Amino acid sequence: MNQQTFAFLFFIHPLWSFISIVGLLVFWFFKKKLPSIKSFKKILNIFIVVILSQAFLETFLNWFLWSKAELTQRLIPPYAPVTYVIQYSWQHYLFEPVIVILVALLAFWLINRLNKRFNNQFFYDEEPYLAVLGILVTGWPNCLIYLCLVLLLGVISHFIVKEKRFPLLYFWLPSALLVLFLGGIISKYIGITQFVI
Repeated sequence: MNQQTFAFLFFIHPLWSFISIVGLLVFWFFKKKLPSIKSFKKILNIFIVVILSQAFLETFLNWFLWSKAELTQRLIPPYAPVTYVIQYSWQHYLFEPVIVILVALLAFWLINRLNKRFNNQFFYDEEPYLAVLGILVTGWPNCLIYLCLVLLLGVISHFIVKEKRFPLLYFWLPSALLVLFLGGIISKYIGITQFVI
């Protein structure tokens, strides 16, 4: 195992994200409907497991690689306290996935809360799950770009269509795909890179 292993792990999240979003878009296109709520829950649970598994695998590989090099052996027990490795792993591998999952759960709760408060006038039943999936797909801090993009497209389309209610349902998946591909470029120009963990 070496640094190429870490390079491979870097592509797990974007690849799984791309497959998930494109798969849902293809399903929606051919079936003319989104998957059931039960299916969304399974997809999101799998996605969360993949994100956390990748973080723990990176932590383990980091410890393993440090144990193999003479210089970096001094960073792990018995030469250094185990708290150093835990703190390093938390900061470099675990903190960002935990933040993304917390932001996704907060968005899910807020969307459901708004919907209940206004008698289900704002969002369709699938939209909280689409929002969570988009947040998990885009990661931190690109999820902020993603949420702003969806809201911006919703406001623009409201003024163009001029209907009383124009759902955001059609913007969640395409926006996630767009931010997945262009989030790094967009974040450089709007200064959101300061939120990178």
